[in-house]
Amino acid sequence: MKILIKTAAIISLSLLTACASIENSIFDLAISVERSFANLQEKRIKLEEHEWVYLEANADEGKETVLLLHGFAAEKDNWTRMADSLEDYHVIAPDLPGHGESSFDSDLFYGFDVQSLRLARFVDALGLKQFHIVGNSMGGGIAALYAYRHPHRILSLGLIDAVGFYGNEPSDLEIVLEKNLDNPLIVESKDDFDRLIEYAMHQPPFMPWPAKSVLTRKAMNRTEANKHIFEHIHKEAEAAKFAGGFVHVFEQLDMPTLVLWGEKDRVLDVSSVDKFFQHTPNVEVNVLLDIGHAPMLEVPQQTALILQDFWQRHTDSKAKLASNTNE
Repeated sequence: MKILIKTAAIISLSLLTACASIENSIFDLAISVERSFANLQEKRIKLEEHEWVYLEANADEGKETVLLLHGFAAEKDNWTRMADSLEDYHVIAPDLPGHGESSFDSDLFYGFDVQSLRLARFVDALGLKQFHIVGNSMGGGIAALYAYRHPHRILSLGLIDAVGFYGNEPSDLEIVLEKNLDNPLIVESKDDFDRLIEYAMHQPPFMPWPAKSVLTRKAMNRTEANKHIFEHIHKEAEAAKFAGGFVHVFEQLDMPTLVLWGEKDRVLDVSSVDKFFQHTPNVEVNVLLDIGHAPMLEVPQQTALILQDFWQRHTDSKAKLASNTNE
């Protein structure tokens, strides 16, 4: 009887493993198709303690470069659907160290500041001279710190529901963390993944089979890494909170800056926008109604249009100023 039970368990496990393998293959194929629509190709580069994996489109075509930085517990393909509408730009979207397919080392620190220094090495290695930089959530904080240190490189700064300031109203995430409840951004079970989607997006995109199953497994496999990284970024954000936020950084960001926010953001409350508007010299703000923390996933085409309009207006303005100066 024990042998039969053991045999049945082995068969069941084998079937589940085979099913997961099939699901992974189908998911990878679907991602490959979506990337091809956006002309995105996966590339790798080894830099000191990390291997970076990134997506790139329209390289060597003389187009302005756009560098896209994802948020916490996210990865490079968060930008893929939006990138489909950016055919007029050279697009680069990396997995930040510790995320996605880029390497992770539990002995290393992954706070905003050190990640911005790693980003600088990545930019130098790719030979990027001037570019637009856009960051969502954690990626926005990293983008701002990079722009603070390298303003001559930045054509414009895009901050999408970005870390930088706490709003006057606490977000749902802040309330949960203050009560020491389970972090809704950390996935340890299938139910946790549903909760994550509910927190991250007000209008989540349709996920065909088997995307949800695959993404849930990927998130569960990264539980310990994400706990490690969140501890670092949360400590830095809290320290900045009691020091008045990153005021000293944003007051120095005189490049054209767009703050784009989802009205229904549960991770970083929309009231944060007022602080960016108050402390950033050359800023414009766009709040998207009925959108959550991830506009590039919820309304990718609309987000791309807003960004392109912003880039084009400031590119045209710069070209016009240069022309008038030459005259």
